[in-house]
Amino acid sequence: MAKTGTINHISLSTSDYEQGKKFYNFLLSDLLGYKKTMEEPYCTMWHHSSGEAIAVSPGNKTPHSKHTPGLNHLAFNTETPELVDEMYQKVVQFQEANKDMSASVILDKPALYPQYCSGYYAVFFTDPDGVKIELVHIPAN
Repeated sequence: MAKTGTINHISLSTSDYEQGKKFYNFLLSDLLGYKKTMEEPYCTMWHHSSGEAIAVSPGNKTPHSKHTPGLNHLAFNTETPELVDEMYQKVVQFQEANKDMSASVILDKPALYPQYCSGYYAVFFTDPDGVKIELVHIPAN
Protein backbone atom coordinates (compact mmCIF):
# COMPACT_ATOMS: atom_id res chain seq x y z
CA MET A 1 0.00 0.00 0.00
CA ALA A 2 1.28 3.47 -0.89
CA LYS A 3 2.10 5.77 1.99
CA THR A 4 -0.07 8.85 2.25
CA GLY A 5 1.77 11.89 0.95
CA THR A 6 4.30 10.07 -1.21
CA ILE A 7 4.48 10.96 -4.89
CA ASN A 8 2.54 8.66 -7.19
CA HIS A 9 3.62 10.15 -10.51
CA ILE A 10 4.85 13.26 -12.26
CA SER A 11 3.64 14.07 -15.77
CA LEU A 12 5.58 16.41 -18.07
CA SER A 13 4.48 17.89 -21.39
CA THR A 14 7.14 18.12 -24.10
CA SER A 15 7.30 20.41 -27.11
CA ASP A 16 8.77 17.57 -29.21
CA TYR A 17 7.35 14.24 -28.07
CA GLU A 18 9.97 12.09 -29.85
CA GLN A 19 12.87 14.06 -28.35
CA GLY A 20 11.20 14.04 -24.95
CA LYS A 21 10.77 10.27 -25.04
CA LYS A 22 14.38 9.79 -26.12
CA PHE A 23 15.77 12.09 -23.42
CA TYR A 24 13.63 10.75 -20.59
CA ASN A 25 14.26 7.15 -21.61
CA PHE A 26 17.99 7.88 -21.30
CA LEU A 27 17.61 9.71 -17.98
CA LEU A 28 15.09 7.40 -16.37
CA SER A 29 15.97 3.97 -17.80
CA ASP A 30 19.68 4.23 -18.54
CA LEU A 31 20.74 6.37 -15.58
CA LEU A 32 18.16 5.93 -12.84
CA GLY A 33 16.81 2.40 -13.19
CA TYR A 34 13.20 3.14 -14.11
CA LYS A 35 11.40 0.70 -16.41
CA LYS A 36 9.33 1.89 -19.36
CA THR A 37 5.83 0.57 -18.69
CA MET A 38 3.74 2.33 -21.31
CA GLU A 39 4.28 3.96 -24.71
CA GLU A 40 1.30 5.37 -26.53
CA PRO A 41 0.85 8.27 -28.97
CA TYR A 42 -0.46 10.39 -26.08
CA CYS A 43 1.85 9.33 -23.20
CA THR A 44 5.00 7.38 -22.32
CA MET A 45 5.53 6.30 -18.71
CA TRP A 46 8.37 4.87 -16.65
CA HIS A 47 8.05 3.32 -13.18
CA HIS A 48 10.71 3.02 -10.48
CA SER A 49 10.90 -0.06 -8.26
CA SER A 50 10.06 2.17 -5.29
CA GLY A 51 6.66 2.92 -6.85
CA GLU A 52 6.75 6.39 -8.33
CA ALA A 53 6.27 7.01 -12.03
CA ILE A 54 7.21 9.73 -14.50
CA ALA A 55 5.36 10.31 -17.76
CA VAL A 56 5.87 12.53 -20.78
CA SER A 57 3.22 13.54 -23.27
CA PRO A 58 2.99 15.82 -26.30
CA GLY A 59 2.58 19.49 -25.44
CA ASN A 60 2.65 22.81 -27.24
CA LYS A 61 5.71 24.80 -28.32
CA THR A 62 5.57 27.36 -25.48
CA PRO A 63 9.07 27.62 -24.01
CA HIS A 64 9.51 26.44 -20.42
CA SER A 65 10.76 28.86 -17.79
CA LYS A 66 11.66 27.83 -14.26
CA HIS A 67 10.73 31.35 -13.15
CA THR A 68 7.05 31.19 -14.13
CA PRO A 69 4.54 29.49 -11.85
CA GLY A 70 4.78 25.73 -12.05
CA LEU A 71 7.70 23.35 -12.13
CA ASN A 72 11.11 24.78 -11.20
CA HIS A 73 13.19 21.59 -11.48
CA LEU A 74 13.33 17.83 -10.88
CA ALA A 75 15.94 16.43 -8.47
CA PHE A 76 16.87 12.74 -8.28
CA ASN A 77 18.86 11.13 -5.46
CA THR A 78 22.03 9.14 -6.04
CA GLU A 79 23.69 6.81 -3.56
CA THR A 80 27.21 8.29 -3.81
CA PRO A 81 28.99 11.41 -5.08
CA GLU A 82 30.94 9.14 -7.44
CA LEU A 83 27.65 8.13 -9.02
CA VAL A 84 26.87 11.82 -9.66
CA ASP A 85 30.22 12.09 -11.49
CA GLU A 86 29.60 8.89 -13.45
CA MET A 87 26.11 10.00 -14.49
CA TYR A 88 27.43 13.43 -15.45
CA GLN A 89 29.87 11.78 -17.88
CA LYS A 90 27.01 9.76 -19.38
CA VAL A 91 24.89 12.92 -19.77
CA VAL A 92 27.77 14.63 -21.60
CA GLN A 93 28.15 11.61 -23.90
CA PHE A 94 24.39 11.52 -24.53
CA GLN A 95 24.37 15.24 -25.39
CA GLU A 96 27.33 14.86 -27.74
CA ALA A 97 25.63 11.94 -29.52
CA ASN A 98 22.30 13.83 -29.74
CA LYS A 99 23.22 17.30 -30.92
CA ASP A 100 19.66 17.71 -32.25
CA MET A 101 18.69 18.23 -28.59
CA SER A 102 20.62 21.48 -28.42
CA ALA A 103 18.40 22.81 -25.62
CA SER A 104 19.68 20.00 -23.36
CA VAL A 105 22.70 21.63 -21.74
CA ILE A 106 24.87 21.29 -18.65
CA LEU A 107 24.07 24.16 -16.29
CA ASP A 108 26.53 23.38 -13.48
CA LYS A 109 29.13 20.61 -13.40
CA PRO A 110 29.32 18.25 -10.42
CA ALA A 111 30.35 20.12 -7.29
CA LEU A 112 29.69 20.56 -3.60
CA TYR A 113 26.87 22.99 -2.80
CA PRO A 114 27.30 23.66 0.94
CA GLN A 115 24.73 26.46 0.79
CA TYR A 116 22.07 23.72 0.57
CA CYS A 117 23.51 21.49 3.32
CA SER A 118 26.78 19.89 4.37
CA GLY A 119 28.02 17.38 1.80
CA TYR A 120 25.41 18.31 -0.84
CA TYR A 121 26.98 17.18 -4.14
CA ALA A 122 25.09 17.67 -7.40
CA VAL A 123 25.10 18.27 -11.14
CA PHE A 124 22.50 20.37 -12.97
CA PHE A 125 21.43 20.14 -16.63
CA THR A 126 18.31 20.61 -18.73
CA ASP A 127 15.98 18.46 -20.76
CA PRO A 128 15.32 19.41 -24.42
CA ASP A 129 12.63 21.90 -23.30
CA GLY A 130 14.87 23.60 -20.76
CA VAL A 131 13.42 21.90 -17.66
CA LYS A 132 16.18 21.84 -15.05
CA ILE A 133 17.25 18.36 -13.90
CA GLU A 134 19.40 17.70 -10.83
CA LEU A 135 21.25 14.54 -9.81
CA VAL A 136 22.20 14.86 -6.15
CA HIS A 137 23.92 12.99 -3.36
CA ILE A 138 23.19 14.10 0.21
CA PRO A 139 25.07 12.18 2.89
CA ALA A 140 23.04 10.63 5.68
CA ASN A 141 23.06 12.65 8.88
